[in-house]
Amino acid sequence: MKITIISSSQRQNSQSKKISDCLHNYLLKINTNLDIFFLDLAQVSLPFWSPDKKNGKGIWGKTWNSISKNLDGSDGIILVVPEYGGMATPAAKNIFLLCGNGELAHKPGLIVSVSSGIGGAYPIAELRSSSYKNTHIMWIPENIIIRNVEEFNPGDHGSNIPKWIDSRIEYVLNLLVAYASNMKPLRKIIN
Repeated sequence: MKITIISSSQRQNSQSKKISDCLHNYLLKINTNLDIFFLDLAQVSLPFWSPDKKNGKGIWGKTWNSISKNLDGSDGIILVVPEYGGMATPAAKNIFLLCGNGELAHKPGLIVSVSSGIGGAYPIAELRSSSYKNTHIMWIPENIIIRNVEEFNPGDHGSNIPKWIDSRIEYVLNLLVAYASNMKPLRKIIN
């Protein structure tokens, strides 16, 4: 089974990347045989969607085709999205515009929101309301919000991180893996 983790911060070495790395480790504790594809949108620097994508030249050739193939081969998607001014990042919204060939269709998705303060709910509401229409991603009914993210350190969090967060993350990731496993046969029927 393959799970994709997308860090949708536009900053290099971001807190979203740190959280993505932690989620990678949590997933391997759940199942050491998971194939995990990691996509750091700050590192890849995909341009915003434009009609030029159809011509398959430049970044839309080999680079995007490789990303698209990995997304298409994934059974579940985790999107780690920081809150920028109460919104999802432009890179987070852009990835859904780019995935117009069924890469995410009928696959369970998990939104993990990251905030340097006490926010983090708005990107979840925004993505749940608009990102599924053309991509057909199926957001699971749980999400994770990591507030005061600079203090997040599994097993030894700062005082502003609740002690139960590690258990919550493990529970939700187990749920995502269960959805991913059980939705595989459904995708064969639908697609």
